[in-house]
Amino acid sequence: MIGPHIEGLLKESDESLMVCANDVATVRTENNLLHALLVLSSVGYNSIPVLDNNLIVRGKVSMPMIINGVLKDDDYDWNLLSERKVKDVMDSTVRVLSTDAQFEDILHMLVDQNYLCVVDKNGVFRGIVTRKSILKRVNYMAHEFERIYDVRLKAENRPEIMEDYPSKRFVPRAELLRGRAD
Repeated sequence: MIGPHIEGLLKESDESLMVCANDVATVRTENNLLHALLVLSSVGYNSIPVLDNNLIVRGKVSMPMIINGVLKDDDYDWNLLSERKVKDVMDSTVRVLSTDAQFEDILHMLVDQNYLCVVDKNGVFRGIVTRKSILKRVNYMAHEFERIYDVRLKAENRPEIMEDYPSKRFVPRAELLRGRAD
């Protein structure tokens, strides 16, 4: 569970957590791969959501999926770009969030994704939550928490003697980005 003070700071922002559907690049299941390739290359994202004609999220598509979709007999058949459909190459195992998702669930799900699609109670695509928007909030919280709150180390976590601080739980700043062999 996220503590209420931390969650409060994570939620504090003038910017919406979700990028609205109208501002998200998407393709349809029935679009051809050439269309998807053009959309992906123009927006510069790794992948984009795939919707059906009812605006239901059906998957996501990426440049590698498109390129692999025109591979034929150990060579690329670029004519397939206009013949094959997005639904033929997309990844249909996309996790979605409901519009009433808990902040903690969003954090857990974004660990392995660049973005998450948000859908309403009818499954209609409403937008995306990006890892970038969450990291901006984490950055804000990391910089503002001790400015706003008085923080004290709980007694059970205090070292017996000052030489023991920081304890083994904390990585010294100089070692933060070094690999460690445990």
